Amino acid sequence: MGITKKFLKIFKSGKSEEEEQARIRAQKERYESFLKALIEGDLDTRWSAVRSVGDLGEPFIEPLIRGLKDEYWIIRRGSADTLGKIGPAAVDPLISALDDPSDDVRQETIRALQLIGEPSISPLVNALKHQNPLIRKGSVQALGIMGEIKAVPQITASLKDADPGVRHEAAVALGRIGDPQVGGALIESLNDEKEHVRMAAMATLCSLGEPAIQPLIRALIDPSEDVIRRASLALTTIGEPSVDPLIAALKDQNPGIRKGAAEVLGQIGNTRAIPAIIETLDDPIRIVRIEVVRALAALGVPTIAPLMQVFRDGDIRMRTGAMEALWMLGQPATTPLIMVLKDDQSDVRKRAALLLGEIGDQKAVDHLTGLLSDDNVAVRREAFEALEMIKKRASTL
Repeated sequence: MGITKKFLKIFKSGKSEEEEQARIRAQKERYESFLKALIEGDLDTRWSAVRSVGDLGEPFIEPLIRGLKDEYWIIRRGSADTLGKIGPAAVDPLISALDDPSDDVRQETIRALQLIGEPSISPLVNALKHQNPLIRKGSVQALGIMGEIKAVPQITASLKDADPGVRHEAAVALGRIGDPQVGGALIESLNDEKEHVRMAAMATLCSLGEPAIQPLIRALIDPSEDVIRRASLALTTIGEPSVDPLIAALKDQNPGIRKGAAEVLGQIGNTRAIPAIIETLDDPIRIVRIEVVRALAALGVPTIAPLMQVFRDGDIRMRTGAMEALWMLGQPATTPLIMVLKDDQSDVRKRAALLLGEIGDQKAVDHLTGLLSDDNVAVRREAFEALEMIKKRASTL
């Protein structure tokens, strides 16, 4: 539509044809003056121009779109503000302007759409299927910035867009909106071929917090090792809110879930999980028990007292796990083990001597030497072996 036709459409009234033509000429002159100021004027002139036409409507949309690409931020910002004042008529041209590769231009374009508000939503949702990936990307970004909850299904679908830039912006947008129902779709994106998409999905899952925990726990048995690793990291990042669901997951029927839950609990480091993890030392699946031992070692000194209890009184499977965890803890476990070298049970004394030898702490030498006269031959033998191990280790230092 030409400029004259635009003015005829917008400014036509019940006045005489001569008055109407005079009005159109005046508006056309103002348009041309504005356009010249915007293209040729200095910074102050361009700034004054973009601020002066917000009430004049549709004919000024095209030059204001140009203003979004101005080299100066203040002109881009002023053009966005003025387009926002013009309103719904500016929506389609603004969406078309999202194809600009410059982040600065796109940010101001989105700002204008945000200022227009509700009339922008439906066109932006429709633009998620535009053939131009830059327009799809900008539309997703705009809907996220606007926090448009009604667009979540369409944004979620954009996580599978052919363009990685669109997929990345979709993951970011879902984080801005914060819908708790998108955890499953985001977990699928943890396996995206592009790292920046995977990282955006993980960041959004972390930002969702509690609503993401159960989907992340189920992801601990994903076929992809990368997804498992990122799900573990996300649960660790969420931290404290994950602890109780992970403790419950230690009793899950799936051993992969139990194994992953133990690992993450060790990484989170909340000592409240220690009793539940120790109970899992007798898990029937070896790989689960291995991870449980590692988790207890990762939790550190607070695990020593309950581990010593299992070391003395637990069944053979739990004792074995407790011994391995104490060995992994190393020198902090030396003193508690020395204390049980005089236990009434010869088997306890023997196992303590074995562990002290494995740990190799010189502090245990005198106490182990005392065991060389123990009544039980197996204890004496283990004490001797432990002393040799400590001696050998000392010679290599």
